[in-house]
Amino acid sequence: MSSNPVRRISIMKISNIVSAAAIFLLLWCMACEENPFDPNKWSTLSHEGFVLKWRVQDSNLEVELKGPSTGWIAVGFAGSYGMHDSNIIIGYVNGSSVSIRDDFGIDSDTHVSDTDLQGGEQNVSGKSGSEDSGVTTIFFTIPLDSGDLYDNALSEGQSYNIVLACAADGADNFASGYTTITNTSIKI
Repeated sequence: MSSNPVRRISIMKISNIVSAAAIFLLLWCMACEENPFDPNKWSTLSHEGFVLKWRVQDSNLEVELKGPSTGWIAVGFAGSYGMHDSNIIIGYVNGSSVSIRDDFGIDSDTHVSDTDLQGGEQNVSGKSGSEDSGVTTIFFTIPLDSGDLYDNALSEGQSYNIVLACAADGADNFASGYTTITNTSIKI
């Protein structure tokens, strides 16, 4: 049996092309600031003065929200319009104290604590926050599906409407109305 030199050259060319592509991909990944294949990568949205970062970790959604106020800031997930039906996480920083609460949008511009509604629960963990140069930042974790009637189930890879809002500077409470509110969408 004799070997075909043309076939041997073709196999060598294919092998060289595959090797070059693998090296290129490796170098490209090393040059990236963030590894595009990193499962811990945060997604980021900047919208009308707010910066929202999120990532899925196991069966939870980890979130960082920055808002243009020293009062409360909030994000509402998966509502139908405005705040209506949104799972709203609202928080503020007062000195070294951080307060973050799980709310539900009962109409387009009103929300209440989940625990004020029959069967509702607070499903926020990993709460922390800071305030610097007129910007409030809150960090929190929520389950993708808490089972709470007042928390919308979220699924990785799906897009959802969100509402972002903040109160006036110094409104370190859950009762003050918003001064800024905006709607957009994100893909979890």
